Amino acid sequence: MGGVQSGGMGFDTRIDTFMGEICAILKIRCQDQDQAQEDLLQEGINMHSEKTTIRLVAVDMDGTLLHDDKSISDYTLDVLRRIVKKGVILVPASGRPIGGMKEAVLNNVDGIQYAICSNGAMLMDVQKEKSISETGIPTEKALKALAYLEQFPVAVYVHTDKGTFRAEGWEKTGLSEKYPYIRFSEGNVKNLGEFLKTSGVNVMKMGAFVLTDELAQKLLEKGSPIPGIAFLRTGDGIIELNSTNASKGNALYILCEKLGIQLENVLAIGDNENDISMLQAAGISAAMRNAEDDVKQAAKFVAGNNEEDGAAHFLEEWVL
Repeated sequence: MGGVQSGGMGFDTRIDTFMGEICAILKIRCQDQDQAQEDLLQEGINMHSEKTTIRLVAVDMDGTLLHDDKSISDYTLDVLRRIVKKGVILVPASGRPIGGMKEAVLNNVDGIQYAICSNGAMLMDVQKEKSISETGIPTEKALKALAYLEQFPVAVYVHTDKGTFRAEGWEKTGLSEKYPYIRFSEGNVKNLGEFLKTSGVNVMKMGAFVLTDELAQKLLEKGSPIPGIAFLRTGDGIIELNSTNASKGNALYILCEKLGIQLENVLAIGDNENDISMLQAAGISAAMRNAEDDVKQAAKFVAGNNEEDGAAHFLEEWVL
């Protein structure tokens, strides 16, 4: 039997043409994705900036205000100073302890009164140099977490109410080259477990620099084996441990209750997993363009990249 003839374009040709059109459309959409995000951001600003009175700004530091080399631009500092001058409460919110926050932001912007430290484990009155709330890790659980982590090739540190401490031997790990902004020479103790048992410090947060990213991912997938302690991803090869009751979002709620500020009048910006609770709590929230997808999904808007001062541009549009 002879083949069936069809007039005009052959079936295979029509399929190829159709698929080509689809691919072209998808390519255009991919190319326009960043522009679409910017258009959506501007539309949101136009729609809400006149209706929303921002009374408090909670903003992450690493990956948000700071560039990848941990520097902060003069432009970003100028925006932060103008926010404080306007009378809006500016609250840096970081995984860092208070000492690490001072160098990057607090010492460069006058008038900041409050800071959320150690992923929300400590809420500080900066000007009075005293804590407003602490949600730390009980020593018994900190020791269990330390014993668990020491089974793996990791370097552990602890944030406490008396400073940051780590076991001796960090110089042998090669981490000082990978993380040149960290002072590995400070806070070293001979035996971290014995120190926690005998020193009387209160542990706010623990962290582990994992020597390979693959191991870090496996540890995160397994999750915490200790009830009441959560594992968080806060950077490549970095795992942080907090009480499950400690978060930036909880600290933000406590502060707003203290100040009589509604969460709908709060703006929050962040880039990492430890920022999600804060982004979900705030009335206006933005994830950085350099953030992971789960962080972007928790926020209402996407700001620019941290290398391009995206947080400062967003704040200038919304607050100033």
